[in-house]
Amino acid sequence: MKKGCFNLMLTAILSLALAGTAYAFKFDFHGKMWQTVGVTDNYGAMAGPQKSGNTDFFSYNGSLNSGKMKDGMYDVMSDNDNAIFGITKARLRFEGTTDDGLAKIVYGLEVGTINWGDTDADKKFGLSGDGINQETRFAYAEVVMPGIGGKIRAGLQPTKINHWVWTETAAGLTYHSAFGGWKTMAGWYRGEDKNSTSNIEGDNDYFVIKTDNKLTKSTTMGFFGIYTDLDKEDTSLVEEYDGDYYYLGLTGKYNKGALFGDFDFIYQGGDIDFDDTAIDDLDRSAWLGNLTVGFKVSDNFKISGNILYVSGDDDPNDDDAENFDSIDVDVKIGTIFFKDSIMSDCDRFISDAPYIMDKGLINYAIQSEYQINAKNHLRAAVRYLTTAEDLELKLNESDDDLGYEFDLWYTYKLNKHVQLKIDAAYLAAGDGADHLAASDNYDSDDIYKLAAGIKISF
Repeated sequence: MKKGCFNLMLTAILSLALAGTAYAFKFDFHGKMWQTVGVTDNYGAMAGPQKSGNTDFFSYNGSLNSGKMKDGMYDVMSDNDNAIFGITKARLRFEGTTDDGLAKIVYGLEVGTINWGDTDADKKFGLSGDGINQETRFAYAEVVMPGIGGKIRAGLQPTKINHWVWTETAAGLTYHSAFGGWKTMAGWYRGEDKNSTSNIEGDNDYFVIKTDNKLTKSTTMGFFGIYTDLDKEDTSLVEEYDGDYYYLGLTGKYNKGALFGDFDFIYQGGDIDFDDTAIDDLDRSAWLGNLTVGFKVSDNFKISGNILYVSGDDDPNDDDAENFDSIDVDVKIGTIFFKDSIMSDCDRFISDAPYIMDKGLINYAIQSEYQINAKNHLRAAVRYLTTAEDLELKLNESDDDLGYEFDLWYTYKLNKHVQLKIDAAYLAAGDGADHLAASDNYDSDDIYKLAAGIKISF
């Protein structure tokens, strides 16, 4: 979007907001901005080489379909350059609601994370900035359904199906309602389609149902199901395939007295059918289990333990795809590999999905959280990370040990709109991490990350 067009649109939005009641609409304008500076001894571990939304991981004929995964994933643990960095990210969201509350529109803009000094034409945060870097995050309408109740949403909207499966935006048509104590949604989303706008034949469809209920004051249970029809996708090795998958998920939360916890159990099944009859089709059978159990030591201090298991594929030559594969997520499993920091809020991470390629993940973590006072909040974690199945990129060797990770998060609440943050993490790399250090002859180094930033919300 050209700068002039963006300014014109912003002026129009603000004019409508000031006019407000004259148009029988109520207007809200919201936004978030992150400004972050930091340092790391391995900037290659912040390049986002593995994004769930761009991949469909499975192995066949001894090779991995790596989708749009960047080549850097294979040497992300190498001794890359030290770096001092500055990054910026911003979001603006406009909402217009009719005075009777029966309909609204939502439009959101985003400047995705840009490195200070970047001079790429589509970014340009160098001297005399002004890059072409705005993107649409939301563009949907919501209408209350007359007679039957509930709401219909249409357009580019948040999914929020499950933290481990699908949380990012997608274009679709969804229905949201409550039946008794059950909060329910059902919908159809359209994924990326390689055909032109005038010739879409129904490829890449996602059908979803989700419901949850607060059974008691302390217990919530939920269920979701997703069916995906990926029609004639191309693998990274050129072959075409149809992917028909389904997800069945059961979730729960408990919070009573000093005890709290949550769990997820998710099964992924389906088929991968190749157009080339010389390639054996694959059966998909994978699962994810997540359990957190915690104890409130006091009103201000709590500790918890977490076990996360994400299945991986143990044999790239058989006809089974046993690795779990998310649709599009931003998972919080520490700071070094995944997205639980102000750096990862600004899109600096190794993977946004809960696995390493097709080898899955196991996470054992002890976590603590301390609300020091109204202004100061401290959180810490120690975790041991492995892949569910051995990594085998290092010739004639295999291992699953990614290492021990130590995480620390500090937040100072300046006021209700402004947070000052400091995040630190250190990974004592294990032998399994060597398999992700190809450019250093498969010899990984420990990694640290340290960042400080400001987050402003309104």
